[in-house]
Amino acid sequence: MSNKIFANIATDRFKDLVQTLSELENLDRQRMSKDGKEIMDKVWELLGQPTFNEVQAMTEAQLKKENIEINGES
Repeated sequence: MSNKIFANIATDRFKDLVQTLSELENLDRQRMSKDGKEIMDKVWELLGQPTFNEVQAMTEAQLKKENIEINGES
């Protein structure tokens, strides 16, 4: 029997936590030390969410895809 606990991502409280942490990271990311950034990444991993760099990469890939679709490039 596993005693592993998983976050219930459907709750409003969890959504509020993720939103608040996201706002904190977006406001202070540039001022965070390397250790601070690593801790934030670990928090996201513990919550089962993508890290800041993963979100940035997904956003860039999506923008590139949309640009290709708009401009008809391949």
